[in-house]
Amino acid sequence: MSNKQNITINRLDTLCSDIIDCSHSTPVWRERGIRVIRNFNLNEGSLDFSKGAFVDEKTYLERTKRAVPEAEDIVISREAPMGTVAIIPHNLKCCLGQRLVLLKVNSDICSSSYLLFALMSGFVQNQFNKIGSTVSNLTIPELKETKIPLVKNHKAIGKLLESIANKIQVNKQINDNLAA
Repeated sequence: MSNKQNITINRLDTLCSDIIDCSHSTPVWRERGIRVIRNFNLNEGSLDFSKGAFVDEKTYLERTKRAVPEAEDIVISREAPMGTVAIIPHNLKCCLGQRLVLLKVNSDICSSSYLLFALMSGFVQNQFNKIGSTVSNLTIPELKETKIPLVKNHKAIGKLLESIANKIQVNKQINDNLAA
């Protein structure tokens, strides 16, 4: 088989069941409560909660009216910086802060882990960089039109990349513990 038969280029909106923009307001922050994902929590495909932000139940319900973030959903930043992504882990009750978009991946078409790494790829990040050179943020229409390469065996590749990323995360934790 030729390479062209193994890879198709798809618009992001064809790989997602929904693409939901966040609330464009700043909530009242709490010392504890329900986690809010903010731009600075997105770190190399995963969530880093070393800096935390929280809201109360009422605010959480207001911020999740359009959609509740669920395991395997992807969060992408619209600005500051543009195109940073992370995947929602299992057993995390959260809502989104400003300048973020929630991607509900259609698992019948594409695996979330594959799409996460595709969004971090140079191919996709270059598209965001071109947008960022003319405007300060990524709009929902531009995000929907983002071209994503989809390989035939994307599910297996996604699992492999997820496994490697998990091993890297464990190694970082071990290094942090040794340094402490």
